[in-house]
Amino acid sequence: MVAAALFRPWAVWLLGRERPELKNLPLALHRGGRVVALSPQAQRLGVREGMGVEVARIRAAGLHLLPYPAHAAPAWRALLQELYRLTPWVEPLAEGAVLLRLTPAEARLLAEGYGVRVGVAAWREVALLAAWSAREGEARVVAEGAERAFLDRLPLYLLRGVGLGLEGLGKLRLLGLKRVGELLAWSPAQLRAYLPEGERLLPYLHGPWRPGVARFPEGRWVEARLPLDLEVDGGPGLLAHLAQRLHRGLAGQAATWVAVEAVGAGLRFRGEHLAKAPLRGEKEVRLALELAFRRSGAWGMPLEEVRAVASGLHRPAHQEGLFRRPGTGLATLLARYPGALLRVEVLDPEALAPEWGFRYRSLEVEDAALPGAPKGPLPRGKPRWVVLGRKRRVVRLLDRWRAGGRWWRLEPGRDYFLLEVEGGLVLEVYREGEGWVLSRILD
Repeated sequence: MVAAALFRPWAVWLLGRERPELKNLPLALHRGGRVVALSPQAQRLGVREGMGVEVARIRAAGLHLLPYPAHAAPAWRALLQELYRLTPWVEPLAEGAVLLRLTPAEARLLAEGYGVRVGVAAWREVALLAAWSAREGEARVVAEGAERAFLDRLPLYLLRGVGLGLEGLGKLRLLGLKRVGELLAWSPAQLRAYLPEGERLLPYLHGPWRPGVARFPEGRWVEARLPLDLEVDGGPGLLAHLAQRLHRGLAGQAATWVAVEAVGAGLRFRGEHLAKAPLRGEKEVRLALELAFRRSGAWGMPLEEVRAVASGLHRPAHQEGLFRRPGTGLATLLARYPGALLRVEVLDPEALAPEWGFRYRSLEVEDAALPGAPKGPLPRGKPRWVVLGRKRRVVRLLDRWRAGGRWWRLEPGRDYFLLEVEGGLVLEVYREGEGWVLSRILD
């Protein structure tokens, strides 16, 4: 069955685990001069997320104010590794929320051992709602087939854990609604029209519910987090900055899945995108982030915190090709003998002076032909002069053979020559038209 475990608020739970004396105290964590996480005891005193530090201190005299722990993200990854030892099916949803595949007995042990809320059901969405309805250290089990009865008696305010905001909850209470079962009588169109977060609530109320839990990615992900001191609109500038940080973290690897989590206007947004091709470049990562952002509903919203995750990391293979191409090995030759190969660039065919009409430029890797190579066949064993750039070098024919064209070869039949250049460098070349083409370099 699917088990949803809530270590929420994550930073508050983490400090309570590291410093047991802070448990059951009104605790608020601040970052950038504002409260970003608080315990249930602090909420009962009237403290809210987004408050200034001084305002929160005035609101609750006995409030314990601490800076947001810098090691919260690494600690969350370490906790996921702990859970991975229990079951290979561990799917993190956000910091402090994770799905696992456990039996009801295992879920109860997990809730008691970590002191967290756990919900167990046959479906992911129902398990999350069951976890929000449980007490700390308790596992709430919803039997298969009893989901509708569970939703009918579920208090309406518990939908805040899955996306319902304070404003939306107030609007529903004005209509006299108290239970989720009363909201189930509404059609999806009514939910979308009346509530700004109606689209996010539809999977929990009308489905489709999902049964599975993904396997743990074993730590193969890259994360970029932006805690914002001021509210910033989710737009191209923010995405470009996130894409740059994610691309730097990939360090040559490629990703297949991108997820975005954002907090703004009292709501939490989440969107994800599964790429059809490996995400290697910064431009590809930025496009995937934009698609995930638009699916989350946070596009254009004033945001207070943004977190982007790229997972499914791998190092893609690179294949040059099955057949030889003209110019293969030219980069190695130019690196060993810089300036040895030049090409002529025509500037003005009608120039008054010949030296005004052209100029020499260094040969680039894309230029496959060796300029100034001798024309005609080379007799075996007879040394000849070869012009490489502006220098003449002696070559000696070592071997010669013909590679005939075959139905499985894309290239036609050619005469290949193995040449030894003065200085010990051995080249494999073939004739193409009036010039020589470098096939490969043999040390």
